[in-house]
Amino acid sequence: MEIIAKAPASCGELVEGVLDGTPFLVTAPISTYATATVSDQFTGIHGLGEKAEEAMKRTLSLIGRQNFPFGIRLESQIPRGKGMASSSADIAAVSYAVARAFGRELTGRELMDIAIAIEPSDGIAFAGLSHVSHTTGELFGQYRNVPLLAISIFDVGGTVDTIAYYKSKGNSGSQDAVYRQLLDTVDQAFRMQGQPQEVLLGQAATESARLNQKHLEKPHLDEFIASVQGKGALGTLVAHSGTVVGVLWASDMRAADVEQRTKELAAEFTEVYHYMQTARLISGGVICEIRS
Repeated sequence: MEIIAKAPASCGELVEGVLDGTPFLVTAPISTYATATVSDQFTGIHGLGEKAEEAMKRTLSLIGRQNFPFGIRLESQIPRGKGMASSSADIAAVSYAVARAFGRELTGRELMDIAIAIEPSDGIAFAGLSHVSHTTGELFGQYRNVPLLAISIFDVGGTVDTIAYYKSKGNSGSQDAVYRQLLDTVDQAFRMQGQPQEVLLGQAATESARLNQKHLEKPHLDEFIASVQGKGALGTLVAHSGTVVGVLWASDMRAADVEQRTKELAAEFTEVYHYMQTARLISGGVICEIRS
């Protein structure tokens, strides 16, 4: 028996802020994964780390089990400390795989509750894109018809401790009207299809990135956004509590064009923005494969 559970990373968040005193975000899951493998062909715990081991313990408690008679291994493609949901993905993948080994399929809310008990979590455990509180776990809405936008991911350097960041940021805010408008833009986007939908998502992400500058500044962001727009991108999104910046390209743009324009951006901002990878916006949620 082998159970393989994959949970996606994120390229920051499509939108993040505080509304009516409650922190919230709209997720931006991408095609990069943490993978937990449970098997009866090997023993021991491999590669989990402190947070993932805590998630394993909480999962066993949730499903009423004391012992775990299988081997488990965690592998991840996700950089740490960059705002790419590395810990959230680890927790979701491990929790789902552990429960599934006993025939239990955890829901997105159950996965989120386990994560929130450990640290603020960005909601990648929910299917589609989710509008969620990353501090309470409350799910406000889900968007299912996710456009597969290409995202060129850049890093401004360093790392951010998520727990320390949110403690210092707090829950206060005086921009409720602005964030309501951004959420309305996202809602409007998901009532559309094709290019209009993608344009609106790019606009919402770019505005949220700008608003976040007073909390966690990305150097030369305005100049970067201007260059991105000049190259025909839909917009710019950021890790609001991390170091990555993503460029959103239309889902139907040719891969060669994305590559060329990304190279131009990397050359133009070589002193500040380090190119990491190109991924796709995808639906959140855990993917599970079971092999006999």
